[in-house]
Amino acid sequence: MAASASGSAYVTALEAEEDQATSSCSQFVTAQIELSKRHWSQLTEPSDDISMEEEAAIKLENQELFKTLENHPEWGESFFYNFGDQSKVLRSMGSLEVGEKFAEGAQAELFHAEVQWSDPKSNEWDEENGREWVVKVFKKGTLVRHLQQQWPKGLLQYTTKHYENHQLGKPLGDRHYSDVQCATLLEDGRFAFLMVKEDEDLRTLIDRKMKESDHGCGPFSKERGEEIIYRVALGMHQLHSYGIVHRDLKASNVLVRTSRPSPKYLWCSVADFESSVGVVGTGFWRAPEILQACRERNVNKRLELFSKSADAYSYGMTCYEVLTGRVPFQDHPLSKECSVLTDLVINQHLHPEVPEYVDNWARELLQLCWQFDPTARPSFVEILSFIEANSEVEYIQEEAAIRRVVVEEVNQEIPRKF
Repeated sequence: MAASASGSAYVTALEAEEDQATSSCSQFVTAQIELSKRHWSQLTEPSDDISMEEEAAIKLENQELFKTLENHPEWGESFFYNFGDQSKVLRSMGSLEVGEKFAEGAQAELFHAEVQWSDPKSNEWDEENGREWVVKVFKKGTLVRHLQQQWPKGLLQYTTKHYENHQLGKPLGDRHYSDVQCATLLEDGRFAFLMVKEDEDLRTLIDRKMKESDHGCGPFSKERGEEIIYRVALGMHQLHSYGIVHRDLKASNVLVRTSRPSPKYLWCSVADFESSVGVVGTGFWRAPEILQACRERNVNKRLELFSKSADAYSYGMTCYEVLTGRVPFQDHPLSKECSVLTDLVINQHLHPEVPEYVDNWARELLQLCWQFDPTARPSFVEILSFIEANSEVEYIQEEAAIRRVVVEEVNQEIPRKF
């Protein structure tokens, strides 16, 4: 399901959300889920309804394959976990209780979760640091062998590396992408990822800030907006360094933490990349070359289009959300004429109009990311350097100094040839 909405429809949905305030919690959650559908990603192959017999066969197949995955010599022990009765499952990590559903996407549903680890130290750490959990559960009928094809290159490699570093007591460094702790299989045969819970997604925060704002200059202060786009760029740089192409970057796929570790900073982490292969993005966050392939109905045959350059284009649209509070083209006169607007993006290189209050250097960054030619778009190393060279935000300059030290150390370790 694609998720582009006009500005008026979007505001109406938000007002409807406010009307739920006097209703029950479950009704409010239902309204939130319905609202989130406007940002659902489009899939190459939507799932169909299945019979009870097919569901039982899928459950059995998933259980057999999961046993193979958890015994894998490289990443079985570090990423594929079982929860439940120790006598019934291999290497039970403790107990996992799935709670209320609070969000839904095209492929999966998100539930609150309670975890009791078999290792008491892990429970103590969770309590001391206020760490809570959610599970991303893939919908009934989803085969794990099909999900394997959707896991991006590098997903299991980086989890293995982090696990090894943790076992050796090495520092893991700041993570600017969501903490996908492990994969598991529920008793009903559905596959799930266990993830650290953050406070909310960036799009929700933007919408709330826009309601509170009365100065017409976007949802955030200049400094906070620059901090956010920098943190998102850090997360994308880290994912790309593992060979992970996101394919669906947008503000609703960025999680934010406002309560910890310090209210002075807004911690951001790029999310929803763990099963990205097969996703073709959302609306006008997609690069023109992908829009063209979708129009020609040959996107499945042109997987090379889902590149780091396409992620850079989507990053530009995400920055546009942060800096203006708007979704792409929501105020355009043709916002309800999706086909005509798509033609303009593909053939006339149309992009959203950037308000005058956005700094010139930030406007230039957007233009760089929105280059029609994918090879002309900047890498995330270049994006980070560009932000560091132009922003005066203290946090960004501190991070820039740290990155320079790391680069110098790496360069010293690489022998030069003259």
